[in-house]
Amino acid sequence: MKVIFITREGYSLSGARVRCYNFARALTGYGIDTEVFSFADNLGAKYGEKELEMSYLDKIRYHIEAFKMLLKKEKGAVFFMQRLNYHTLSPLIVSLINKNKFVFDCDDWNIREDPAYYLGLFPSSKMEFLTRKIAGYADTCIAASAFLKDYLSEFNDKVCYIPTGVDAEFFKPGSEQENDSKITFSWIGTMYHREMCENIKFILDCFLILADKYDNIFLSIAGEGKYFIEIDTYIASSKHKDRIKIDTWILPDKIPDYLSNIDIGLLPLIQDTKFNKAKSPTKLFEYMAMAKPVVSSNIGEAVHIISDGSNGFLAKSKKEFMNKMEDLIKNPVLRYDMGNKARETVEISYSLNVLSKQLYDMLLSIKKNCHKC
Repeated sequence: MKVIFITREGYSLSGARVRCYNFARALTGYGIDTEVFSFADNLGAKYGEKELEMSYLDKIRYHIEAFKMLLKKEKGAVFFMQRLNYHTLSPLIVSLINKNKFVFDCDDWNIREDPAYYLGLFPSSKMEFLTRKIAGYADTCIAASAFLKDYLSEFNDKVCYIPTGVDAEFFKPGSEQENDSKITFSWIGTMYHREMCENIKFILDCFLILADKYDNIFLSIAGEGKYFIEIDTYIASSKHKDRIKIDTWILPDKIPDYLSNIDIGLLPLIQDTKFNKAKSPTKLFEYMAMAKPVVSSNIGEAVHIISDGSNGFLAKSKKEFMNKMEDLIKNPVLRYDMGNKARETVEISYSLNVLSKQLYDMLLSIKKNCHKC
């Protein structure tokens, strides 16, 4: 069997890295011939924030190149389409011509928040309309969150739940001893949208209040995005700014080294939106795999992963979020035990080895035209 993972993004972004490159590598262990076809890495297309710099003509040119290249691929190959975006068109046409099996993988909500259909026919969101069509066309859909599984099941009765997970052999705790005298909280990710900036201001507010009380706590924020400038301004006048470190984007292969030097992960999602409910939290899995306790907002996929007070903390309000951060500050045994339980959760349910076996079984079912997910 041949499987071609198709993405518009490059290896450095988690959508492509985890759900294409990692899955492709893991499937080779089951004897499957895999390939990643990335518009960014194979064709040179821009991605992330820089994708906005591309013109329609640029995208058409990349589509023509992709069409010619994919048309020459093995006709029996399964196309694994990671997300719906501009890159979907040429693989879709090739799959129609060559009758390739088509898997639609959805791990994010890239649709308007509240799409509507005027007179029941005319969509307010073209992306929502196209998502329905692609989901219905696919031989199988893969949903990375419970929310997305429920959504995609409206259009296709063959939907498999396969969360993003983590390579637990690469992300694993070292033998370093915890330094009880210094406790570092961490947030790592992209800040491309206003909502993400609001989430970071939320944890900054929590941290700054706690920093008045505890002089041994620090906050590390790492990533990229245009709103990092606003965060710099936000903390500029803080008396605790020397205890807040802002780093630039960390290369994927260096993230375990970074996480080895932090103590507690933070996952703030303060907006009760479809975007936050749908997202499969890559960084949550990475924190947990590194045996780091996590304080997360009680929204979205984290609710299905974290058992509050056992393998992590869930918080519904700023006060509760801050109180649970404080519990971890005061109790090193709790940090250690919670981190170990987090690691155990990953090993049992969310490691690349476990999830790739689920994907392998799903791909076999496609080949046999027997969709049991």
